[in-house]
Amino acid sequence: MTDDRLLLRRARTACLAIVTATALTTGVAGVAQAAPAPAPTPAASPVNDSFYTPPSPLPAGKPGDIIRSENLPTAITLPSPEGAVPAKATRIMYLSIDANGDPIAVTGYYLQPVSEWKGPGPRPVVAYAGGLHGQGDQCAASKLLQEGVTFSFPGGPMAEIEQIVTLNLVKLGYGVVSSDYMGGGTPGTHTFGNRVDQAHAVIDAARAALHLPEVSPDAKVALAGYSQGGGATAAAAELVGTYAPELPLVGIYTGGVPADLLREMNYLDGNRLGGVIGYALNGASYRYPEFKERVSTVLNDYGKQTMAQVSGECIVLTSARGKPSTRDWTVSHKSFGQLVTEDPILSKYVHMQDIGNLKPTVPVLLTGNPDDPTVPIVQERELYSKWCAKGATSLRYEEIPFPVRLIGGSTFGHVAGGISGFQRAVSWLSDRFAGKPAVTGCSRG
Repeated sequence: MTDDRLLLRRARTACLAIVTATALTTGVAGVAQAAPAPAPTPAASPVNDSFYTPPSPLPAGKPGDIIRSENLPTAITLPSPEGAVPAKATRIMYLSIDANGDPIAVTGYYLQPVSEWKGPGPRPVVAYAGGLHGQGDQCAASKLLQEGVTFSFPGGPMAEIEQIVTLNLVKLGYGVVSSDYMGGGTPGTHTFGNRVDQAHAVIDAARAALHLPEVSPDAKVALAGYSQGGGATAAAAELVGTYAPELPLVGIYTGGVPADLLREMNYLDGNRLGGVIGYALNGASYRYPEFKERVSTVLNDYGKQTMAQVSGECIVLTSARGKPSTRDWTVSHKSFGQLVTEDPILSKYVHMQDIGNLKPTVPVLLTGNPDDPTVPIVQERELYSKWCAKGATSLRYEEIPFPVRLIGGSTFGHVAGGISGFQRAVSWLSDRFAGKPAVTGCSRG
């Protein structure tokens, strides 16, 4: 069997795994949040790809200003006594600032609940930072929300399982805004693993939501994310105080945080999801010319070919690559992690993505799954210690294993840990929106 045919076969198997994971997490979230099971709706209209092309030049404005918006038909809704959930979905393009300080257009979506908000004050907004979808434009969350599932090749299949979380938040009455991240759907490369890019994209999505006519500009805001979204929200916890001090932020939930990019790459290298290292190299090469130049000298032809291939893939196909080793990608046959420790230029840009060097300035709930097979729990433990050493004013850390330990340690373990973490996060976010005081200093559960 050729490599391409083997990869496609593995992708089909992985797609079945996504469906299984969706069913699994739907059941868990449904029990926790009393959300009805998803019901199919009529096929959505084709995605308007022209929406994702920013105007040139970009309009003048501030981060979070909306460039354009349109109605977003969704592939899945949840029935409720008050009507369909989500009642109204809006695709948005908004301004942000990348890690080099340059303005950039980012896309995403906003979900407005149909039911009347019964809590105090205006309806709150949760800026939800999604997990890794992939590096191809077709993997953007706002596109998958409309399509439900994409079977595009060679990028591979992908399902929008983030709805398991976002629709439960909508069911609770919160407005939900979610970013496609920089380069997700829009021109350029999705800069996966870039600490500043990801944080700014999520923070500015929250700002953008407050500009929508259906959202009160006085609404309270929280950020929430797991996995890649955990990295984005953890970085946002460190940056929001100076980047967006005006944001009415009550707290941040962050879980499954890949806080140490080099450690994460070394762990995945030769392991499941090793192809994701290609995403990180592509993102850094796109954002930092000096890094790109150095990477071009250390990778062999096979490594360069692999990077080019994964740049157009969704996570399902990339995960079907098995357990690739970066030793096969380099001229020297050293692992990329080893090259980072030896090369000051590579080291500079990889360690620029470290989280834990700045003090969080808002209340934070940090969670980790001790059985996580993708982001080892040591990263959350070390992040907690670093933030406490920096003098975090309000930090709660909890390790939450998935109830079925066998599944928790399997390939589903990372997703399963996210569901467990979000069950805890929902209660914590509710308390923050209600104005209940968060823990003072550091607390570990």
